[in-house]
Amino acid sequence: METPLKGGLGLVVDSVADLSESILKELGNIKIVPFHIYFQKENITYDDGVTLSYHDFYKKLEQPELGLPKTQGPNTAEYLAAYEEMLKKYDSLLSLHMSPKMSVAFNSAKLAREMLPNADITQWDSGRVSMVLGLYAIQAARRAKEGMSAARIVEKLDKFKQETVQLFVADTLKYLRQSGRVNQVAYLIGQALHIKPIFTFKDGMGEPAGRELSQERAFLRIAKTMAEKFGQRPIVATVVHSMAPAQAELLKQRITNNTNVQELIVAEMGPTLGAHGGAGVVGAAAFPVD
Repeated sequence: METPLKGGLGLVVDSVADLSESILKELGNIKIVPFHIYFQKENITYDDGVTLSYHDFYKKLEQPELGLPKTQGPNTAEYLAAYEEMLKKYDSLLSLHMSPKMSVAFNSAKLAREMLPNADITQWDSGRVSMVLGLYAIQAARRAKEGMSAARIVEKLDKFKQETVQLFVADTLKYLRQSGRVNQVAYLIGQALHIKPIFTFKDGMGEPAGRELSQERAFLRIAKTMAEKFGQRPIVATVVHSMAPAQAELLKQRITNNTNVQELIVAEMGPTLGAHGGAGVVGAAAFPVD
């Protein structure tokens, strides 16, 4: 990990970005603020990726006696502590978040920002989750290390955001139904017909984007959507999964065969998002790069 120079730009990012330890070590200028997870019948609160790992979470998810998993965003004090820690290393910060429509975390971060009136902190709503936010953070971190200002980076991120395609397929609608992401009728029809619904994000919220009769057909549709959107423009992409590495590899192949991928990162969907999608979620996202 490189030692940051005082006077540079550091990043603060929500743990829902699903950035791996290897990526964080490689970049060296990102501070992760963890979300919290607890199970209804277990009197323990975990920190996403800190006290509850990817594999341990999905093991717990298979134990019905623990109850349903629930999530909670970082509070103001936690963002404040992260900002103060990073301001000891950097003169300015860029703080990247999931949409306030999906969590109160961004509002907590704003309150923390107000408690540091003299600090140079820029906050940005990604409107996305998982490794899409992670891809934005990677692009921002690389540009920060090159000396680009927060304002200029945000301009880049806004452009990426406008052109991002993000689609995912859930193996089961059980957890999406329990978290209120799909209604009971859609759940029963999907389960009975074994339909694989495809979801996307719009205005910071998840919404249906289609359905297919098999996962393979859903993957082909995702790859086709990206090919139609981007053509041969160079893109950066990610494939994210929850305990489905083989399916993630298949989707990766479909995307790389149909688009001009400059970089593709396969990532594991962490506990915070896994609490809403369960095991077997596979998704992808991409946007053009200059």
